[in-house]
Amino acid sequence: MLLQDSNVRQKDPPTSLSYKAKDPDSFADFSIVDDSPKKDSDQPLSSSREPTDAEKKVLRQFRHHWTEQRAEIERVARHRELEELLERTHEQMRKDTLRIDALPANRYGTDTRLPHFNKDEHVPVLALINPFAGAMAGSDILSIARQTPYYQDRFFNIIDVVRDQRRGGLLDLLRRELCAAKAEAKALGHRPRVISGGGDGTASFTLFMIFAALRADDSRADEGLQDTGNGFIWTDQEMADFFPALAQMPLGSANDFGRTLGWGRKYPGDAESRFKLDWRRHAKDALMNWIEAAISPESSVVNFDIFGIVPEPGQDRCDFKLCELGGHRGMDPKVQLEGGAKHLMMKEAGLPVPLFACLYFSAGFGAYMTARFQMNRRKSPIRNKVEYLRQAAGILMETVPPQLHTGLDKVQIFCGEERYFPPRSEDGSGGERYREVGFLNINWQAGMFNGAERAPLGARICSTREPAKFNDGMMDMYRGKFKSVLKNPGFVYQTDKREEGLTLTYSGERGTGIFFQWDGESRFAFSPSGDDFHIHIRKILNIPVVLGPNYDPRVTGEPENGLPVKFSFSGRSDEERRSFAQRVLKGVQGQLNEELLATNEEMHSIGLHLEAEHLPPG
Repeated sequence: MLLQDSNVRQKDPPTSLSYKAKDPDSFADFSIVDDSPKKDSDQPLSSSREPTDAEKKVLRQFRHHWTEQRAEIERVARHRELEELLERTHEQMRKDTLRIDALPANRYGTDTRLPHFNKDEHVPVLALINPFAGAMAGSDILSIARQTPYYQDRFFNIIDVVRDQRRGGLLDLLRRELCAAKAEAKALGHRPRVISGGGDGTASFTLFMIFAALRADDSRADEGLQDTGNGFIWTDQEMADFFPALAQMPLGSANDFGRTLGWGRKYPGDAESRFKLDWRRHAKDALMNWIEAAISPESSVVNFDIFGIVPEPGQDRCDFKLCELGGHRGMDPKVQLEGGAKHLMMKEAGLPVPLFACLYFSAGFGAYMTARFQMNRRKSPIRNKVEYLRQAAGILMETVPPQLHTGLDKVQIFCGEERYFPPRSEDGSGGERYREVGFLNINWQAGMFNGAERAPLGARICSTREPAKFNDGMMDMYRGKFKSVLKNPGFVYQTDKREEGLTLTYSGERGTGIFFQWDGESRFAFSPSGDDFHIHIRKILNIPVVLGPNYDPRVTGEPENGLPVKFSFSGRSDEERRSFAQRVLKGVQGQLNEELLATNEEMHSIGLHLEAEHLPPG
């Protein structure tokens, strides 16, 4: 690139400046090339010399201008390219309507539209919906949203968002709409909302995707992903004021979360249309009422505790690994090996990786039953409940496999410095008599069980007890035997409120472990070294949630906890809060996969049997 300095030309023969620098902060590669004709020759002779201070000044001005101009051109080009990618993704999202030919027509009617959204009155809302949930009711609702203004831009298929995290893909589109909803809500003096449509596990998945959308990426800072100092693109104050309040659309089998928050026990329209001649109209009306409540500023927003599976204090990693139950589909997944014993088969665990425990956590019988159910999931909620019962019956009729211990033998739980389980034991013995131990955050589990504070038999029968509450900062711990149903009586756990979180320690032999479940998902935990391992759970977040019209304070208590409604990371210190924030960021970046998910080699080395080695593929 050639430059000419007018000041130099006035005093000296014409010269040109050759810009060849590779290091923009150095003039080492700059030289003055003098190509003017010499007095005694008709041919130009070239020579070079170091630039003068005046020439360096010209070069600096040129370099600064050229760099700025090029950076701006590239920025504009990248911005235009991103907008084009987002527009193509947007158009494709509007066209995508998941329908399976074997299924009947849309249960809400093909000409149904969602309620009119008044931008001056209604609360800005987005939705992340599982289309396969609710006997495909999720697909029907997404199909209607695609035909309705406003909703067609903000109702997302959550499975597609998870799959499309490329630049300009659906995650970027979700981020754009989320930021737009924040600006709209701020102008109205509200907090935006997000509808989580699916089973109970979809709530933590929705949280996961919101965090993924808000995660900063400094390599794309000029595209709006600049770190505000906390790892996210929103400041701490913006997160506190405008993190979307979650409304749970019940599209699963148990729907404990939706039921707790007052949004119903089944998908919108299921109960209202049953046994009705004009059932489709009743289903449509119920869906309209549900959406109207979700966008109404009159619907209450309250605080909600989120617990998390995190490393023990002073550690930066968990000391256990996870795998998933494999084996035969049906009533008995075990495989008989040489020697006659039937063994559990394991396989590499898929997503989700356990991070958020929004609803409950337990180890023991229920978790093993859920692991078996996951292999035999059905297409309708009723058939799924029957499958749960079938698996429970199977466990009770079978012998305990070598990979497990009787009951909760080898399990201890401390809440802070206090031993909670096994109770009344100094050496940790006695766990084999119990079938289940864990905690409730919401006051429903599996659509059957709930909790109330521990009390003598007379008080259990004759008085009202404090229920498990979702925003008192406490774990509502419980432990149970099979005969507890007679002792309590009924499907009501006796709960004990604990503030310090819990640490579960497993001290079984090499090649054994425990099943635990969180929010309807189950995994098998073991130590890759054969040593004792620890599952540590603490409150890590406070999030806002939206209460539905059917909220029942008799089940969960009064929802107001006396604190301002906001989003925040929890912890006793700034350092602990930052550690929980970093844990969340690691989760959305996929960095917990390596820490928690066992490989086939790790399972094999500890003596677990692999599904792939003992069963034919498929």
